[in-house]
Amino acid sequence: MKEIEISNKTVEDALNEVKHKWNLNEGEYEYEVVDPGSKGFLKIGSRDAQIKVKLTSKYFSRMVAEYVKQILDFSKDTSSDLQIQTEESDSKIFVYLKGNNLGRMIGKHGKTISALQHLANIYVNRVTESKVNVFIEVGDYKDRRREIIKKIARQYAYKVIKTGKKIELDPMFAFERRIIHETVKSISGVKSFSMGLEPYRYVVIEPVKRPQKYNRKPGEQAAKKRGGRVNKNGYQSEKLS
Repeated sequence: MKEIEISNKTVEDALNEVKHKWNLNEGEYEYEVVDPGSKGFLKIGSRDAQIKVKLTSKYFSRMVAEYVKQILDFSKDTSSDLQIQTEESDSKIFVYLKGNNLGRMIGKHGKTISALQHLANIYVNRVTESKVNVFIEVGDYKDRRREIIKKIARQYAYKVIKTGKKIELDPMFAFERRIIHETVKSISGVKSFSMGLEPYRYVVIEPVKRPQKYNRKPGEQAAKKRGGRVNKNGYQSEKLS
């Protein structure tokens, strides 16, 4: 996620410098000795040691959790028994918020928690060298919201099939749009796509145009019955035996 190259008098000094600067705990980094350095002879030809340090996902996971806690500490709606747990998977960091009375933290249609997730993504990606996605889940809110979004997707998809007219949904968050697309994809006769720019990006569901059947010309139909074919000018040629 991020690599740091640093040099100092010794490998140990270089490593301690990185650990202090980045506030690293054990297990949050890996390092490789590029050059062990040399004291030289009578200080002639001496050179510093050089190492390459790689910050792991555990480091960024902890930093995101601390950042989220700092923001929530300013809110009067934060549950007094709030627990923050994290989990890493490839380039994804999952933050789980657990406790009582979490409804106000979620906000109407999840707007508050989505805004917090957006800030956390900006925060962590300012210091990483590769894209990292942060997902914040409050209790079982997203599971319940996912079922609601699926129901909405099916409802409008069948309405499009019935009327033959496209429907534009209200702006949604990215994870909600993904659920719409996944659900619509499983229904024959409709398709969906997103339009607009964040935070006003929305989903369009429209009917799939069925390919028109090719109607053979009278000459072609007769030729088919006799085993012959019709050339580009419409004249029949007999099938050679």
